[in-house]
Amino acid sequence: MTEIELPISKSIANRLLILQALSGQPLMDVDDPRVPQDVKTLHHALVAIADGAKEIDVENCGTAMRFLTAYCAQLEGHTVVLKGSARMNKRPIVQEVAALIQCGADIWYEGEFGFPPLRIRGKQLHNPMDDDTRDKGPKLNGPLSSQYVSALQLVGFKVQTDCTSPYIQMTQEVKQRFANGEQLIETDWSSAAFWYEYVALHGGELHLNGLSAESIQGDKIIAQIYKHFGVGTRFDATGAIISKVGRSTFWPIVQNFITCPDLYPAVALTCRQLDIKLIARNTAMLRIKESDRIDSIKHLRVNGDHRVAMAMAAADMPLTEEDITCIDKSYPTFYSQLCALQPSYRGEVSMTKG
Repeated sequence: MTEIELPISKSIANRLLILQALSGQPLMDVDDPRVPQDVKTLHHALVAIADGAKEIDVENCGTAMRFLTAYCAQLEGHTVVLKGSARMNKRPIVQEVAALIQCGADIWYEGEFGFPPLRIRGKQLHNPMDDDTRDKGPKLNGPLSSQYVSALQLVGFKVQTDCTSPYIQMTQEVKQRFANGEQLIETDWSSAAFWYEYVALHGGELHLNGLSAESIQGDKIIAQIYKHFGVGTRFDATGAIISKVGRSTFWPIVQNFITCPDLYPAVALTCRQLDIKLIARNTAMLRIKESDRIDSIKHLRVNGDHRVAMAMAAADMPLTEEDITCIDKSYPTFYSQLCALQPSYRGEVSMTKG
């Protein structure tokens, strides 16, 4: 049985980095092959801000942009411009900015209204003081991204929201653990999706080291979703064992992606390859990821999206060198692991030009 080493959860790691910076503690070490590029991007940004940098480029890291917007807004006496890639400038942030302005933040749009880049003058923030929200925290209902809510929660606000995403629950859990002196970072369930896809399409059995059924990550739901494709999951003391144990369903699969948008590429391509109809619900968030994921999957183009690249690779679809490079954003060792598992795939990909 092949052992697969998954990356650390960048969702947990990035929350932990913000909490470390807020408390003045040393930041976690990011010099490890299991650390996703997104975590390194936020780490480097926090170091630069502490050193007095006036301009921070987060490239296409949405988590860094959203978390740093709230972090910099409360950083008294420091003015910074947060900018990113051309794609980042098309990823809306108006709801988070509006909520922060409720709290007294000074934030200006440097380009198009509602989108990065942002100029932020840090100051002491406070809860909104109108009659309806006094001492209750800012309002942020119907957020396009749950990260808007998490960003405000990380800097200390009790946000009034109708969003019940497991990522918000994760934020609360990470905060509670941090307050108790715990800084454990779990292995990433989101990255496991591409190995579930691989087993669904190729069969076999894999041991995904470090995964736990008791994880605080909402994307552990992937184990339930892939029962539709005949993939079973069982746990031992060191991780999860996934294997092809039955046939795929013949019926259409209806899946709500509102709480698990990162699982869409793997699930959608699995359905496509097995000729199973996927009825995807609540997909608006997929339009503002690293790419428009619905469009990327429809046309089988990576468009700089790490999760689309991994989903295509797991389905034996050729990638360019640029496509392979973008995978580092969340799972730096994925491509080498895939090539080791399926040596014939390496030649097909390496001869593909951009």
